[in-house]
Amino acid sequence: MKKAILVAICILFTTTIFAQQALDKIFLKDEIRMVVIEEVGINTIKYRHKDEATSYIISKHQVDKIEFSSGREEVFESPFKPVKSLEDSEKVYISYIPQDVEGLKAMGDVFSKATGVTALASINNVKNRAVRKIKIEAAMLGANVILIGDTFQRGNQYGNENIPANATMTTLSGIAYSTEKTDFTSLKEKLENNRFQYFQSAKLNRNAWDVNLQYPETHNAKGDLILVDFENVVIRDGGLYVQTKGIRTKGNELKVVNSNEEMVVLMERDGKTIYNYTLFSEKDPKVAMAIKIANSK
Repeated sequence: MKKAILVAICILFTTTIFAQQALDKIFLKDEIRMVVIEEVGINTIKYRHKDEATSYIISKHQVDKIEFSSGREEVFESPFKPVKSLEDSEKVYISYIPQDVEGLKAMGDVFSKATGVTALASINNVKNRAVRKIKIEAAMLGANVILIGDTFQRGNQYGNENIPANATMTTLSGIAYSTEKTDFTSLKEKLENNRFQYFQSAKLNRNAWDVNLQYPETHNAKGDLILVDFENVVIRDGGLYVQTKGIRTKGNELKVVNSNEEMVVLMERDGKTIYNYTLFSEKDPKVAMAIKIANSK
C-alpha cells in the first residue's frame, strides 16, 4: 500500500513539474509556436508540444528566431530569399536536406542538363551551367527553393579510333518549392480590375543552352499602348489561373506565379518547355505615363 502511494506521489510530482515547465517560442515567417525545445542541431531544431511526448523536427532555415524560456534569444538567417521574377533566379536556394522543405508549397518538378561542347570542356563550368538552368526553371515556376533528388556527373571521356569521345555532362533533378504565402482573393481582385502591358516572354527548354527572351510590340499602329485584360480569373488547386486573348500562348489558361502591385508573371508548361509572360499593370510608373501621353493626344 505504501509503495502504491509513493508511486502515485512521484507521478503527480513529475506531472506537476512538466505542467509548470516554461515554454520556448519558435518564430516562423507567419506564426509563433509555443513549444519545448529539445535540441538545436546543425541544420534542424527538435521540439515537442506541451503535455506531449512526440518530438518534431523543423529546418533552421524556416525559423527566424527562438526565444528560450530562460530569456536567451537565438536568431537565424535563412538562405531562403524572395524570388519575384526570372531576374532573381540566382537567389533560388538548392538543398539536399528533406527537412528544409517540409511544410513548403510544392511548385513542380525541375530538371536540367548541361553538356560540354568538346571533350576538353571544363567539368566545373558544365556543372555551373546545369545549376544555373535548374535555378532558372524553378524561378519560372514561382519557386525559391529546390530539393535535389538526383544528380549525375560524367567527366570527359577521350576516345580512340574505335570508341568515340564524350564531353563532360551534368544532370540535376528535383522538386521546386515556395516559401511565399499569397492572398489569392485580393490578387484575383487586382487582376480583374486592372489592365496590363505585356512586356516580355521567356522560354526555357530542358535541352536548350539557355533561356530565350522575346519582347512583343508594346504599341499599335496608331501609337497607342497595347493593354491586356484578363477575361477569366479562377482560384483552383491552391493556385490562381487566368485566361486572356492578349497573349498568344500554347494553352487556354495560364498560372499566376508571381505578382506585386505593379507586375504579374504568368506561366505555362508544354512538355519539356516552360514559358513565362511578364506584364506590368497600370500602376507601374512607366505604364501610367504612357497611358497619360496616349490620352493627351
